[in-house]
Amino acid sequence: MGGKRWSNEENAILEAIAKEGAPLISQMHRLPGRTWESAKGHATGKGIRFSEASTWTDAERAILRQIYAGTESIKLGVSRRLPGRSYASAKAEASRLEIVGSVSRSERTGYSWIDLSLETILANGERMTVKQLAKQIGAQVQSVHNLLSKMRGTKYRIAEWTRETLTGDWAARWELGVGPDARRPARMTATECCRGYRQRLRMRAGATNPFASLVQQVAA
Repeated sequence: MGGKRWSNEENAILEAIAKEGAPLISQMHRLPGRTWESAKGHATGKGIRFSEASTWTDAERAILRQIYAGTESIKLGVSRRLPGRSYASAKAEASRLEIVGSVSRSERTGYSWIDLSLETILANGERMTVKQLAKQIGAQVQSVHNLLSKMRGTKYRIAEWTRETLTGDWAARWELGVGPDARRPARMTATECCRGYRQRLRMRAGATNPFASLVQQVAA
């Protein structure tokens, strides 16, 4: 049965299911003799897209339309306003509904959209590293770094420094603001690195109890 040609009637049923917003898996009774895998594959080849098994609500679809009509990053908008949906899921649903992005977004160039996205994230006083910011807005790390460096001291500044690993180099945490950056701490010396390494080895071997000092205080 898998090699049987799809009839115009079956194609019409697939299109109807997609327009209704119903998950394909729940409508297979309308396509007797066809499997979900074959129906899904055939529909994909014809550009027919279905809603997910977890059906989108009308309210979610309204928010999705607002996100696409705006100017901020789609990924950022989805993470902020549709936390229960993934970026890939939102793109698939928008494609199924034939939602087209705004002209301002489709024609944007350079770093303008990155700047807007960073400003939105940091507006509430957040402090984040370049890697964290890039992951949040869905941009390349180097692009975020270039934008921050370009506007350093005039719109963004380094508020503090943090280690991404116990003995790793310092990473800047950025915030909205003007003025000089926070002073960068000195690198760890070779002696400090070795001491930290030995400490980690002892902890992994169970030789060091991280709660030992607390236990001693309670016992006292």
